[in-house]
Amino acid sequence: MFGINQKKYLNLSLCVVFVSLGLICLLPGLAASGPREGKETARVIMVGDRLVDIAYNLGVLPEAMVVRCIWPAASSELNSVRSLGCPKYVTIKNKGAVAKFAATTGIKRILIENSKDFSLYAPDVNPMKVVAQLEGKGFDVESVDFSDGIESAIEQMGRLLNREAKAGELIKSYKSRLKKSLKRMPDKKQNKKVLILRGIPVGNTGKFFVQVEASKGYSDRFFLKPMGCENRADLLQSKGTQVTKGYFLLKNMADIAKANPDVIIITGESFPVQKALSKHSSLFDIPAVKNHEIYSLPLYIDSSVIEYPNILMQWTSALCKQATPRRGP
Repeated sequence: MFGINQKKYLNLSLCVVFVSLGLICLLPGLAASGPREGKETARVIMVGDRLVDIAYNLGVLPEAMVVRCIWPAASSELNSVRSLGCPKYVTIKNKGAVAKFAATTGIKRILIENSKDFSLYAPDVNPMKVVAQLEGKGFDVESVDFSDGIESAIEQMGRLLNREAKAGELIKSYKSRLKKSLKRMPDKKQNKKVLILRGIPVGNTGKFFVQVEASKGYSDRFFLKPMGCENRADLLQSKGTQVTKGYFLLKNMADIAKANPDVIIITGESFPVQKALSKHSSLFDIPAVKNHEIYSLPLYIDSSVIEYPNILMQWTSALCKQATPRRGP
């Protein structure tokens, strides 16, 4: 665990670049609106991250939700919504949580996400398992099928929430932003060695710890692999290293030198990671530090599906410095 103190930084020209290019101010939905600004709360319980994300972008908040705790929006934009726990909790550990809350509050309607491979880190978790817990209890249970893609799911949600016109606008915006982002994807592999870190504060103690995103996680799937980059996390894992929800603890910042990354990406709290990097002279000569290739970027775990095009563009801008739109349609 690394303690933060008030000593001056070492003389290191360390630059954490907040990739914007005008993108941050343009982020729609979760990234642009406040918790309840312009939103209507519906008498419904929603189960599933993607389901809630689409509803939010259609201007609707549920009375209660079941979403993954590692989804950043759950503790920020959606922190005013009652959380009944994560899908694993309500389908395995506390199977009656949704039915009990619905019965207590008198909520009859429950919307559930139906998507294949709901969680990369917990393959056994499936929001649809909640259905069996609700059958025969007088609830109106409806599901949204994600098998035909995000646009179809938006259309379904538009009908269920009486937001057909808004859904049409959202589909148009989503398609336009995704097309623009995909055009900026590189034609050639970038062949960059990447390390993804995140800082986790320990309450109000002024202390923190740093985690490393393990390989074969969400960042690999959605950003690194498509751009031909390599996650170097494996070089920091010793035998028996415990990986929890895609991350493992970095016990010594100096170990980053073993990975020798070309790029360091910071998700979550960036300041404590930057502070820790600046304290270790052994890291001054690694390519990422020497060339100022250190970026603070949004975490993506396939929950904020509407925001994905904008997040993709930021990752592309960071990993492909000369990223320019492709020609053609």
